Amino acid sequence: MERRKLWVFAVTFISYGLYHACRKTLAGVKSSVKNDWLFNGSHPPLFETEVEAKAFLGTLDAIFMGAYAAALFFWGWLGDRLNPKKVVAAGMIFSSIALILFGAVPKMLNWYSVPWYVITYIAFGLLQACGWPSEIAIMANWWGGANRGLVMGIWAACQPVGNIVGSIATAAVLPIGYEYTFVFNSLLTIIFGFVVLWGIDSKPTCSATAGSDVEGRSVSRTSSISEEGEPIGLIQAVFLPGVFAYCLCNACLKLVNYAFFFWLPLYLTEAYQWDESKADKLSIWYDVGGIVGSVVGGYVSDKMGCRAPTISAMLIASLGALWMYAQIGPHWFWNGLVMTLVGIAVSGPYNLIVGSISIDLGSQPALAGNSQAMSTVSGLLDGTGSAGSAVGQLIIPVVQDTVGWQAVFYLFIALNAVSVLCIAKRTVLDVKRLLRDRRPEGAPLLLGEDSHED
Repeated sequence: MERRKLWVFAVTFISYGLYHACRKTLAGVKSSVKNDWLFNGSHPPLFETEVEAKAFLGTLDAIFMGAYAAALFFWGWLGDRLNPKKVVAAGMIFSSIALILFGAVPKMLNWYSVPWYVITYIAFGLLQACGWPSEIAIMANWWGGANRGLVMGIWAACQPVGNIVGSIATAAVLPIGYEYTFVFNSLLTIIFGFVVLWGIDSKPTCSATAGSDVEGRSVSRTSSISEEGEPIGLIQAVFLPGVFAYCLCNACLKLVNYAFFFWLPLYLTEAYQWDESKADKLSIWYDVGGIVGSVVGGYVSDKMGCRAPTISAMLIASLGALWMYAQIGPHWFWNGLVMTLVGIAVSGPYNLIVGSISIDLGSQPALAGNSQAMSTVSGLLDGTGSAGSAVGQLIIPVVQDTVGWQAVFYLFIALNAVSVLCIAKRTVLDVKRLLRDRRPEGAPLLLGEDSHED
């Protein structure tokens, strides 16, 4: 049984990491794509000016996040009604096909069309949304017990790990041609989609009880819980305790996190005139920080018996880290070091919210043991964040072209300050309770109605 749990952990970790590796591809080749649109002698320029090309890149990011956000609500709802591993595998395979159509086909055929880019990237966003809610549902079925913060903190690091893999693969393949970066990352994801489909179960089966008595009892409990209750609707999910506050928090935080995801390599290339491949490699340190923040934050929140104070503390620290990064300048070592600190304080709490908090909210006492709400709640939480991020990707190039990159970082500081305010009530309640008495490890991390949760 324990071996099967570890196998499910590894497969879901890698699969969602590959989802992210595919998303990272365009971010790593924006400079090459922009130059191809403007200065390719074999076809008329797709745009008249660099400002227009950069604005369209921002529009593509917004299109992706908008489609992704809208689809998350649907896939989260559907994931509680279908076999989640099939949803995950289908998303991996078909989103990869959409990515090849978007990034590789126009370059290979020397055929460039704004409507084609828009349609294929919308399809990519819609299909990428298959992953997260159903991955969370699978992990909740297998790993929904004690030490959830640490387990999900480690598991949610699949996102920055996937970003790192995507950046390394993109930097390695880019010298051959930017179109092949889309093909390479997509083929890896398609292959592993079949591993998900044929290699894991969405939840422990009765046959898993063949292990020890203790393991058997654990599996029986898990199986019985996963069968209880009916799937809930989106409106019902919004009014669950804590969901609305964390949705608002994630709308601000995901905007900042995904701004680094989409724009960091281009920022390094434009601000410091660094080679694009070099910028891709340096941007990895943001994701390294995300891994550290996710794991350490999950461990600390388990030890504290609550998550909001840990998340708030990291977000407050991010205000200083973002200010430092805006001032750091073209110093390779110091840029990478402060970038890592920003990753810890921004990507770390984001991973906790969409990972550990999603399971906490989807299995809280208000649901009375109904685990059929898990995918819906996680889809709602991540979908709201993606909606905020979609708006942000339209705003960022406008702010940058009008005021400059430093103003973009000040915008990030303001947004993270708002995200702290969104969960301030939850944080104050948890801190008061911690001062009153220490709750035993393993107790529910979301208090019941008697604790006056939102």
